[in-house]
Amino acid sequence: MKLSQGYSLILLGICCLRPGLAPAAPDEGQAQAFTEGIVPLLETYCYRCHGSDRQKGRLNLASFSQIDPVLEEASLWARVLGRIQATEMPPSESKQMAYGERQRLMKWLRDLPEPELDCTQLASDRTQSFYSGYVMSRRLTRHEYSNSVRDLFGLEVRLGDALPSDGAGGEGFDTNGSTLFVSPLAIEAYFNAADHVLAGVLAEDSPEIGTAAERARARLLVSVPSESVPARVAAREVVSAFAHRAYRRSVTEEEIETLLSMFDRGWSRGDGFEASLRLALKVVLVSPHFLFLAEPEPEQGGIHPLNAFSLASRLSYFLWASTPDDLLLRLAASEQLLEPLVYRQQIRRMLADPRAAALGERFALQWLELEGLGSEQRPDVERFPEYDDVLAEAMREEVVHVFNYILSEDRSLLELIESEYTFVNERLAQLYGIEDVRGPQLKRVALADRNRGGVLGMAAVHMATSYPLRTSPVLRGKWVLEVLLGDSVPPPPPDVPALAVDNEKVTAASLRAQLEKHRADSECSACHDRMDPLGLGLENFDVLGRWRSHDGGQRVDASGILPSGESFRGPVELKALLLKRKDQIIRHLVRKMTGYAFGRALNKFDECTIMETMKALQADEYRASILIEAIATSFPFRHRYYAIEGDTR
Repeated sequence: MKLSQGYSLILLGICCLRPGLAPAAPDEGQAQAFTEGIVPLLETYCYRCHGSDRQKGRLNLASFSQIDPVLEEASLWARVLGRIQATEMPPSESKQMAYGERQRLMKWLRDLPEPELDCTQLASDRTQSFYSGYVMSRRLTRHEYSNSVRDLFGLEVRLGDALPSDGAGGEGFDTNGSTLFVSPLAIEAYFNAADHVLAGVLAEDSPEIGTAAERARARLLVSVPSESVPARVAAREVVSAFAHRAYRRSVTEEEIETLLSMFDRGWSRGDGFEASLRLALKVVLVSPHFLFLAEPEPEQGGIHPLNAFSLASRLSYFLWASTPDDLLLRLAASEQLLEPLVYRQQIRRMLADPRAAALGERFALQWLELEGLGSEQRPDVERFPEYDDVLAEAMREEVVHVFNYILSEDRSLLELIESEYTFVNERLAQLYGIEDVRGPQLKRVALADRNRGGVLGMAAVHMATSYPLRTSPVLRGKWVLEVLLGDSVPPPPPDVPALAVDNEKVTAASLRAQLEKHRADSECSACHDRMDPLGLGLENFDVLGRWRSHDGGQRVDASGILPSGESFRGPVELKALLLKRKDQIIRHLVRKMTGYAFGRALNKFDECTIMETMKALQADEYRASILIEAIATSFPFRHRYYAIEGDTR
């Protein structure tokens, strides 16, 4: 992977930051400017919707009558600034600020001091209110288990639904430890999975296994009984080597003897070497030391750096969604991995490895809310007979390939919004009207049609944000706001009638007219003024993501006017407007990737990681390597807070 130059200096800056935790105390002039110059503006233009009597979006600005609470909620006021800058607030039907008033309010908001965060602190027992999703260990997800088994044996084993299902919490990813529960049924599933895996590698009848399984068997059996090597000695070598890799750390003699006791049980009853070995290896595969990512606690509580083995596991499950390889374990055993230069070299090596494709497969699909494509999200097959599971898989793979291409080539993350290429196979190329693509494998193609570049041109996004029978500008606009921009959209009021979902009754033109009625209602306009234009700008894409110029015999109108007054027509111009808000989009991506890497909900202490990662990205053309390295070298990623009984820090 290419590495952006000068990044080491940026990393040093991140690691050396040590500002204070509390917001800076206001001076007298600042407090006076707020009460005399800003509060009157808020009273006049904001309190009608966000005051003591009414709190749209659960926001009560009237509660900020003094400057101190304002400084304590700097992130909230940063969002207020964003809405005012975009002229989304006050809404169009409300009383509008004069130009000078708007400029005065925006200047005051921009001049608010950024909250001073201590980037060398983590949430503790005393600050749990900031730290929802606090977990000390978590089990492997279904995909992590399968990947780990694959890499331990060198054999692809499809376990699928045989493993426990995963939840999604924190920032919306299955890596969130607070949702990865273990039930008695799950334990039974792990026992069955271990039997299935070992039967494929150490089969009762070895000649019957395939070539791949034979290679896995040879890799596993680092020693076999012979005239000079007793069976138990050979078993010890196999079990020791396997447990070291499976447990992702050094293994004690006591642990080895416990595992060998299972070998002894089989051997004593005449089971034979490999059958007896299966008993010991099964214990490894159902052990909490394999199934859980647990980090040993030190004798003293408080904040401690992770030991080398724990850091190796945290890094490998972030980048590969799998177990550390032999090189990473060797560097952990020698503690060379704790050296900053070696650690960064390993990050680059691992990103260049094919296993880093897990970032596209596990992170990108969950971030873009596309993991349910083809199951929860699918069109009506009678209305769209071109659809099948093979096409849905190609749609998902386009997203994965583009995301991983940007990472592997260290390209700009902005290409997720606008690019001149994509990845398609023959089926997807036919859907897009791209010629001369043959076969089921996806390959990179240059795009002559600029409507297609970036995620907004991908069929997966359009199918996921449509109803089975018709497109939905509301769903698509909501997706752009929440998934790309990171804005929250509250649910509609319970008494609002739903629009028809059958395309035979609703054309693009009639749907636009119905949405205009929604926006005429003050209860609906605050959200629909933001969502609908974005979704209408994508109406040239049908349910399957095919380009259409007409619908129901009428020309599709893909124009929109944002609350800011900016107008556009079609995906190309919409993407140009979104690129003006690139920092908002990339910051949300940083937050999501940080939550995925940390495996928990984020808290106020994690703002340092997000803030400094954004600075590094802005300084180096938003290169993908910056995103990964900044998160992996951040203080929260490399440290842990340990709670010891009686510890009050």
